[in-house]
Amino acid sequence: MRDEARLERLLDQLRAADDADCEASAVALGEMGEAALPRLIAALADGDVDARFWAVRALWAMGTPAAVNALVGALGDPSDIVRSGAALALGELKAKEALEKLAWLLRDAQGSAGDHAADALSKIGEPAVHFLIEALSEPHHWVRVRAARALVPIQSADAIPALFRALDDDSTVVRYYAEDALARMGVGQMVYFLP
Repeated sequence: MRDEARLERLLDQLRAADDADCEASAVALGEMGEAALPRLIAALADGDVDARFWAVRALWAMGTPAAVNALVGALGDPSDIVRSGAALALGELKAKEALEKLAWLLRDAQGSAGDHAADALSKIGEPAVHFLIEALSEPHHWVRVRAARALVPIQSADAIPALFRALDDDSTVVRYYAEDALARMGVGQMVYFLP
């Protein structure tokens, strides 16, 4: 009974006006583990954007496979801040099971969630390279920029041909990130022959 009362109190504190209190409550809920999971999943459907955002933060702190599944679902939230939070969490958790949804969100033109999806794919690393290479061929320049930027820290040899093609992109920013990625791999000015 004591755990249930603590759970209720922490859930109520997710609606506090003070972000520090919300953060502390979210982390404490995450540490409660599976006992808090059903209530956090329910909070993802709350009409209050802040409650959904802090539920995402708690699921991040929890980090279990079930929490990751809930975070993948939150990538489809109508709020940019909730989608952004879910993307950041999945990147920090290196959640390979989120790759397809993050690649989809990377193409989102509205808000910053697409940028955060690119950051998450970059943190997941090598398993995300295929999705980022595909995104380098997208018609919208903001998608190509995000993909090229995400490839810079990964330094994947698999991306070299696509990055060389990106050196001819219409976007100066895409070209900049492609050059940076290639330079970090030591192939910046080398002639690269495609097989």
